[in-house]
Amino acid sequence: MNCDDARILMHGHLDGELDLAGDLEVQRHIEECPRCASEYAALRAMRTRLRDEAFKFEAPAALKEKIRRALPTPTPSRSNGYQSRRGPWVQRAGRFAVPMAIGAVLALVITPRTFAPALDQHLANEVVASHVRSLMATHLMDVASTDQHTVKPWFNGKLDFSPPVTDFAKDGFPLVGGRLDYIDGQPVAALVYQHAKHVINVFMWPTAGTATSAERIETEHGYNVEQMTVAGMNCWVVSDLNPVELDKFAGLIRAKG
Repeated sequence: MNCDDARILMHGHLDGELDLAGDLEVQRHIEECPRCASEYAALRAMRTRLRDEAFKFEAPAALKEKIRRALPTPTPSRSNGYQSRRGPWVQRAGRFAVPMAIGAVLALVITPRTFAPALDQHLANEVVASHVRSLMATHLMDVASTDQHTVKPWFNGKLDFSPPVTDFAKDGFPLVGGRLDYIDGQPVAALVYQHAKHVINVFMWPTAGTATSAERIETEHGYNVEQMTVAGMNCWVVSDLNPVELDKFAGLIRAKG
């Protein structure tokens, strides 16, 4: 993929509108091309800024009235008896049409809006893409170990936070290693677990909250994803495990939080 193609597709990549193959290809190009990475970062910053509440405002009453006066008022036609009988209906329809028209104008012109998917949806696409990339590129682990006391210290000095690391081998979900990854424009910890022949990636990075909560399980491109906040960490779990088994594993993480 060249830079011209990337510039066209990075908007769809940002909004989560590409298929998995296209999404991975654009992401790979952005990671390898500093110029496109800079443009992509600017797009993300602009979208974040437009979502700011400071950009939303209520139209002044005078402006609403000006728009109302500018809209044509339906008047009954008296050219023949049929049109004359239509007059009351047209007037009633006009009373509904005017407020609807004002609402449409205000929605499109007065109040800025972004129609991009929610940030969580974009992150879901990112974690699935990173999960698939780790399996395709044979870069599943930077540190391969079933010992949590080996994996956790490995992150020291590589991240500005210390991710909680627990081995769940006795529950059927052994820890097999960890690696550094890149999600939401920042380095994150990726813990790797296994269940039977299924690989589970757990992405973690700090959040402002401290509560332990589960958000949802959803399917992205055939993979199941669960988002949680655990002990002050954003936690995204992704695997091709079925939702029941993945929820069981996520429950183990929440219990440790």
